[in-house]
Amino acid sequence: MISGCYRGLVNRFCERCGDGLVTRARWPNGLLGLVICFLLSIFPTQAQGGACLRIGAMAEKHSENVTRSTDGNDNKPPAAFYEVLHKALKKRKTKLENICPPSDIVARRVLEDYGAMFLANKKVMPPPVCIFTSDAQVTEFQERAGYTTELIGFDEVELQPEAMKELLKAREEAQKEDLDITPRDGAEAARRSYEDSLQLWDTRFRPALDYWVGQGRLTEAEVASLISLPLHNQIAEVLKLEKSGIYFSKDLSKSILYSIAAPGTSQHIAMLAFDVNEFDNPRVREILGKHGWFQTVLSDLPHFTFLGLKEKDLPKHGLKRAEVDGQTFWIPNVIPDDNPVNGQPR
Repeated sequence: MISGCYRGLVNRFCERCGDGLVTRARWPNGLLGLVICFLLSIFPTQAQGGACLRIGAMAEKHSENVTRSTDGNDNKPPAAFYEVLHKALKKRKTKLENICPPSDIVARRVLEDYGAMFLANKKVMPPPVCIFTSDAQVTEFQERAGYTTELIGFDEVELQPEAMKELLKAREEAQKEDLDITPRDGAEAARRSYEDSLQLWDTRFRPALDYWVGQGRLTEAEVASLISLPLHNQIAEVLKLEKSGIYFSKDLSKSILYSIAAPGTSQHIAMLAFDVNEFDNPRVREILGKHGWFQTVLSDLPHFTFLGLKEKDLPKHGLKRAEVDGQTFWIPNVIPDDNPVNGQPR
């Protein structure tokens, strides 16, 4: 009843200026209308027509904002990751089996955890493989993709040119609001080499082995066997052990892949990732998203990936929203049993 009363009052009040205020806006609650009624009542008679127009315009803008927030992609299911990936690879004249053999369980796991970068816009170069196997292979890719160096804070960081351009724009916007976007842990917040990824792997792998021996979950003989394995097999065995609760992340509570990337797989190697000191600031995350930078690796809170896409378009690019610790991640929408065979979704 109150709602109907204030709607009628406001519309009658504004009829003289031909502005059906209430019919132009979608009111979120009764309080807003009552406030507007009060504001209108205190305008001098000669100013009321102009006030109606101004408030009417504000109401129309509010209505448009509500429409944009409710009529977007929120209610549409995200596209299937492998379907979108297949199309993206076809445009690049390659196939899934060329970059990430479906029969390779390590490559598959890596793709489904870090694969968002393969859907980045065409202004950047995704890796030619899911797993690099040597420093020479990484160096050749990084030289072909190209990268720029910038001093951010006190550290020189390197990224693919388009990723760097948008990061600097985001930082400039943040600084206008007395915020900042700076690298976490120095230069390794951005570009990394193959050797860097090996060293980081060992910072998780070796301490975890010692811990699980102490807990009686692994024997000395099993540890020696794990250490002696070829790297690719070692990664596979670690992922297998994690299925039984023997985790290798820094806090030993989750998969090592949510803590650091397996050697040769990191988005940092692709120069499309940046670890942000200010990751816990919602406004910083919002600004980064505006410039194409998103969190895409679950549980790795400081880690942002450059996709160069608008957030509203991410679902149609095969990514789905996931909430972790109050933060939004965009991860591959892998549909169960959607196993690619010969590069095609099944």
